[in-house]
Amino acid sequence: MVMNAIYECAVAHCRLVPKRHAFNYQVFMLSVNLDEIPAIAKRIPWFSHNRFNLFSINDKDHVDLGKPGGIRANLTQWLANEGIDCPADAKVRLLTFPRVLGYGFNPVSFYYIESANGSPLLAVAEVVNTYREMKLFALDHLGADGIWHRRVAKNFYVSPFSDPGLEFDFRLGIPDQEWRVNIDDYDANERMLLSAIRGQRRNLSASRLLWYAFKYPMLSVKIIGLIHWHASLLWMKKVPYFSKVDRREAQLDVMRPHTSLKENQP
Repeated sequence: MVMNAIYECAVAHCRLVPKRHAFNYQVFMLSVNLDEIPAIAKRIPWFSHNRFNLFSINDKDHVDLGKPGGIRANLTQWLANEGIDCPADAKVRLLTFPRVLGYGFNPVSFYYIESANGSPLLAVAEVVNTYREMKLFALDHLGADGIWHRRVAKNFYVSPFSDPGLEFDFRLGIPDQEWRVNIDDYDANERMLLSAIRGQRRNLSASRLLWYAFKYPMLSVKIIGLIHWHASLLWMKKVPYFSKVDRREAQLDVMRPHTSLKENQP
């Protein structure tokens, strides 16, 4: 299976309650074998690893437990902390938004782990909020339909308009020529928010990546800008607002915790 690629994606969000609000937009994401990022950086002049460039992937934007060895070593350590073994010869694919001119924001990235012979072993969703806090969710159930699935307590402050105490329902397709992801919010049996990614694989080449600098200008700024713009629209619609400091008890196992989670704590 081709790991190093670009996925040109349509992203859609639809809030169902308490008021309907929907929007969609076009982006691209990089799909890379973690062990081959340095080689990709040598091959493509305007792509770098841990250095400034037109596009780049920086280790500190992803799972970081302070362990040397970059993203892979820290992901392996996190999995071990969760009681999950990642074989030393496993292949790990990261799907993520690159930094653009040194600026990056990844609301969600995905890791797909497969054995040396190509058998799927595990998927991990890496969710980041605008406070730059991070939380990882491991998915170890692969259905007969080829979709990784897990429904789990969110316990993470993703949006001021979504209670951190809701549940995430993850459905992650295995990236191939096409790729699809659904991440929905549930309150018990009521679906509150729908999020979807639909991607088409493109070759990862220097010429295509340069073209995407024009086709998707300032990708990272666009993503963070859309988040704040639609938050403003929800506020104007008077959608209930959840203060981060009022819901500390529903924010658990957060990486890079904001100071709001530390104030007045024993």
